[in-house]
Amino acid sequence: MKKQLLLTWLGKHDLDAESNQELGAIGSILMETPFPFDEVHILVQNWKEQAQQYESWLKQVLRKQSRNTRIVLKPVELSSPIDYEAIYGIVHEQLAALTSSDFKVTLNLTSGTPAMTAIWVLLGKGVFDCQLTQTSRQDGASKVELPFDVSVAYQQHQDARLGSIASALPSTNSEFSHIQANSTAMKECVSLAQRIAQRDIPAIIHGETGSGKEVMANAIHSGSLRAEKPFVAVNCGAIPESLIDSHLFGHKKGAFTGAVADSQGYFEVASGGTLFLDEVGELPLDAQAKLLRALQQQEIMPVGGSKPVKVDVRIIAATHRNLLTMIDDGSFREDLFYRLAVGVISLPPLRERKEDIESLVSVLIDNLNDEAKSQPGYISKKISKEGIEFIKSQRWSGNIRELWNTLVRASIWSDGEILDVEHLERALILRTKKGAQAGLEFDIASGIDINEVLEKTKRYAIEQALKITAGQKGKAARLIGLSNHQTLSNWMKQLEIPDQ
Repeated sequence: MKKQLLLTWLGKHDLDAESNQELGAIGSILMETPFPFDEVHILVQNWKEQAQQYESWLKQVLRKQSRNTRIVLKPVELSSPIDYEAIYGIVHEQLAALTSSDFKVTLNLTSGTPAMTAIWVLLGKGVFDCQLTQTSRQDGASKVELPFDVSVAYQQHQDARLGSIASALPSTNSEFSHIQANSTAMKECVSLAQRIAQRDIPAIIHGETGSGKEVMANAIHSGSLRAEKPFVAVNCGAIPESLIDSHLFGHKKGAFTGAVADSQGYFEVASGGTLFLDEVGELPLDAQAKLLRALQQQEIMPVGGSKPVKVDVRIIAATHRNLLTMIDDGSFREDLFYRLAVGVISLPPLRERKEDIESLVSVLIDNLNDEAKSQPGYISKKISKEGIEFIKSQRWSGNIRELWNTLVRASIWSDGEILDVEHLERALILRTKKGAQAGLEFDIASGIDINEVLEKTKRYAIEQALKITAGQKGKAARLIGLSNHQTLSNWMKQLEIPDQ
């Protein structure tokens, strides 16, 4: 369990607390908070001589109430109490060190100047995972809750704003010219990606499996100032959990069985360039914490190493999962999400960009012919107009990857030059309809009870999700697209579904 630590500035009212026969903000928080703080770290800008006297008085107050809180005074150099840049630097350094250790940090919003309070909120909730507290004469010490919905609304506003900026871009550059973008949705994505490429910021690409997230990430890298440096792609879901640290941060010789030599991790290999973390949502929480620290500190600690290694890496993450839902159920860190989600791109699935299909198929067929031309007896393929229309009529749940594999199989079935509907039909891998999808096949003309259909669909989905997750409501809720387990519990109560 992490230790509880209060981090605070020393305010004038704190110094005057003894003479005014009050506790002051710091004393009130330490005495009135339900749980005891293990340590309090006090940043001292002015009154450094008086701070020693204040420390002695505060120790006496705590001792009388049997509070064994360790007090640490931290003198800092600050030319002005409203110097935002300097305050930001001091606070960032303190929080980066404390939150990467075994402390759960709470920030005192009452002591200090308004500028100091603003930086507490900005870094404490926007970058680091900190609690906030404040005091008043009327209410005493109280926890400050910032509604999560506020963060979501801000993110949505930023996405819309970036989208509107991108839509004004006149054309795409050569690094993005290979991406088929005739549809409105894809044009907006490419335009936004070009904007993001020009800024050295982290980004998240969201899209279904096979929708081209790595292609987009590579294009962003190629259009950036880091284009001459490495682009390193990593599938986070494919790394064994026990080897994540070694793969990402490297290891020293002898760090573990089999470590016969020093080895660089992906961060060092990509230094100066771009590290593409595909399926970042598959990382376990402890690996997420280490990734966050690497991004904040711009340094890594190899497994078995004794000194941190500085790295200069741009991170582009990708996922097919809803990270905001994962934040709600505790499986993804909120502070890491907002550290990564500076640039956000949502790739549309292939079924929502039908205007791109004809040109995309043309490119894929050219690639197919180029790869297979050296194979004995291969005849270069073309696709018929009927074949194109057939492709447009399919849902392509596996997106571009599924389309590519289908074209490869169709080329095997075809002995001639033309790929037609019959070849494509034969090449399709048909999926068995299941669950609610199968239940949608009913005769509307004969009349139905839509409420009964909805109830049956909900019941089936909930029961199957609970079965798959062994009754874990958080995971079950995520499987059926609900934002939290409380909504799932409400549905279960309405449908009289017992807990498993």
